[in-house]
Amino acid sequence: MNIAILGSSFDPPHNGHLTIAKNVLKSQKVHKVILMPVNIHPFAKKITPAHHRLVMTKLLEEKNIEVSDFEIKKRSTSYSIDTLKAFQKQFPKNKFFWIIGSDCLESFTRWKDWRKIISDFGLIIVPRHAKPRFHLRGGVAPAAHLEGESRKNIIILNAKDFPPLDISSSEIRKRIKEGKTIKNLVPKRVENYIIQHRLYL
Repeated sequence: MNIAILGSSFDPPHNGHLTIAKNVLKSQKVHKVILMPVNIHPFAKKITPAHHRLVMTKLLEEKNIEVSDFEIKKRSTSYSIDTLKAFQKQFPKNKFFWIIGSDCLESFTRWKDWRKIISDFGLIIVPRHAKPRFHLRGGVAPAAHLEGESRKNIIILNAKDFPPLDISSSEIRKRIKEGKTIKNLVPKRVENYIIQHRLYL
């Protein structure tokens, strides 16, 4: 079974995350998507307490889209390569991929053991509206610094079949703080949880 992991702070989880998961499944490259909230962000971003983010992310679960608390339970800095290794050890018959947005390609070489993520596992690149210095080109290496890497383990989802997303957690937090609506940006059940717990005010 091919399984893709979407790691994020999910602060908060939103319709963009759900759309990514659904479209990765629709591509038929994988059979399951795991949403993986981080515990401590590797780039030292300040984030909402883990228990809130985990509960909200679980509200996104549906068929073949599951949430894992693996990184949160570790109670340490979250590194994608460590998570992939742990899952591969636990489920050796499966192949694991990490999902990354095209807007993150420029910083990908800052990730711990980024070459091993590609060579030992796989990378699924989804289009985002942000325009990094490196551009996606269907069928070839997705970015200049990935030239020469294991291209067979890199899957680029076509922007024609997967319209770029323009939803971000930071924009949602900003809108809440400013008293603006977040309707259609997050599932209603996530919106209700945010209101109930007075998050991001």
